[in-house]
Amino acid sequence: MRSVCFGDSFVRGFGVKADENWVFLLNTPCSTFINHGICGDTTGGMLARFGCDVVPEKPNYLFLLGGLNDLLAGSPETTVQANYFAMVHQALHHGMIPVICTCPPFDPNAARRCWPELTSFELIKRRYETLRDWLLSFCRSYKLAYVDFYGEFAKVLSRNPEKDWYLDGIHPTAEGHQVMRDIAVDALRQLSL
Repeated sequence: MRSVCFGDSFVRGFGVKADENWVFLLNTPCSTFINHGICGDTTGGMLARFGCDVVPEKPNYLFLLGGLNDLLAGSPETTVQANYFAMVHQALHHGMIPVICTCPPFDPNAARRCWPELTSFELIKRRYETLRDWLLSFCRSYKLAYVDFYGEFAKVLSRNPEKDWYLDGIHPTAEGHQVMRDIAVDALRQLSL
């Protein structure tokens, strides 16, 4: 099985070593996961580079994870939705099976300390939750596979409230990437991928 993981810093692995990243950790002798994440990328950027970064790889599966940077940059949720819609249909056109991924939750208080000038992280969190709801509805409507990092990681956070899972309130630590890998493995088992 050959898969491309396509997205932003959550895919690239901002702040962790390449071999600590959840995408790298998914690789097995029978399954190859290729990392095409770019830190700071938006879904518009992903759509623009789809033809050069995804199509030539000829993956069986395409994991899409993006949208938070769009919201941080002030884009409306409808723009992100349109970009996901376009990427899913391009994937299907090229014979790939799309798998939609939500981003892991983030800590608005810690993010505000690390990125104080950027935005209202409480507002971004609410907007992302609205986008996440749409993504999950989109997957159900079109019978698409998905990995809900947001919902599943939130369960891990609630069981371990004293632990710091973030480098900066947004990006997971190496241990957080192990959790993401475990979430992805569980989802893949359920999806029989």
